[in-house]
Amino acid sequence: MIAKLKSKIKELFHEQANFYSRYKDGYNDLKKGVLNGKPILKTEKDDILYFWKPYLIDYRTKKSFDIRWFNIYKKTNIYNYPLKYYIPDSYYYCIVDNFFSNGEKAKVLDDKNLYDLYFYDVLQPTTICRKEHGIYLDKNYNVISENHAISLCKANGQIIIKPSVDACAGSGIVKWDSSSSNETLRQILNKGEFLIIQDVVKQHEVLNKFNSTCVNTLRMVTLLLDGKFYLCASVIIMGGKDAITNHLHSGGLVCGIKSSGQLMDTAFDSKLNEYRKHPNGVVFSECFIPNYNKCVDLVKKLAPRFLHVSKLISWDLTINDKGDPLLIETNLYWGGSVQIAGEPVFGNITPEVLDYIMKHYK
Repeated sequence: MIAKLKSKIKELFHEQANFYSRYKDGYNDLKKGVLNGKPILKTEKDDILYFWKPYLIDYRTKKSFDIRWFNIYKKTNIYNYPLKYYIPDSYYYCIVDNFFSNGEKAKVLDDKNLYDLYFYDVLQPTTICRKEHGIYLDKNYNVISENHAISLCKANGQIIIKPSVDACAGSGIVKWDSSSSNETLRQILNKGEFLIIQDVVKQHEVLNKFNSTCVNTLRMVTLLLDGKFYLCASVIIMGGKDAITNHLHSGGLVCGIKSSGQLMDTAFDSKLNEYRKHPNGVVFSECFIPNYNKCVDLVKKLAPRFLHVSKLISWDLTINDKGDPLLIETNLYWGGSVQIAGEPVFGNITPEVLDYIMKHYK
């Protein structure tokens, strides 16, 4: 009896910690953007609250719903989508994403050093070597020495070093080339226990013209609901000037992608400023993602592989110099939807998705 009680207390503590961690993430995003938003009208507020009332049923759903998010979405909703269908980021993290994914399982599987096993049949950046629990491995998972790992990196000439787990917003990513010393490389490698070392990606010229110093990626959000596949959102995130990552809060821009692969005519930065063309002069609406249909086919093919962990996945892809989709990262949980760049993440099926959650909500 005591053991069961302790187990229940531990479970409740974990649930609360998970909720507030997710809530904090959403709240921090809100603080960064709300000052740049556009106040909603009373009629808009009434319409939003009427629509959302059935989905605010307890402390967590009410706590994670903040009407101020709609000031942000109103500012970026230049295509006049139904404002009420936007999902506040805090609600998305705390309720929606948490419902469709198993965080504990996903955290185990969200390891870039396992991608060569999960995605053996998918194009990815070439692995040079890796580090797991402080132990160096070659690309085939054979144990090697630190000196051997350094020699592999040196022989490759130019590499990207990334944390393989718990990476957030591109933090900890380092580019190194053989013009630097072995000792410098050793110091970089010794900063992390979980690392993946990869060849530098050669991206397609269409993406390269946005920013050539980082990989510009497509963020594609997929949902499997009642056995049906949905591509819920698709955007391109472009890096800022001279950046080695394309994160929005590091000067990046985000632009929606149409089903044809054509970019929408307006991109946004983290401060909700609008851009019809990239600072380097490239007009967004004149750009098409090469072989975009292959990107859609790829995420549709991969999404069912993780049904036991997540039905809602955010995929990061790029296009290589040959025009083929290249898988960069998969976010099995806690993946952002980047709604500021396009329509509400679930579009016209928003009521269906929210009704489904409420029907099975615990």
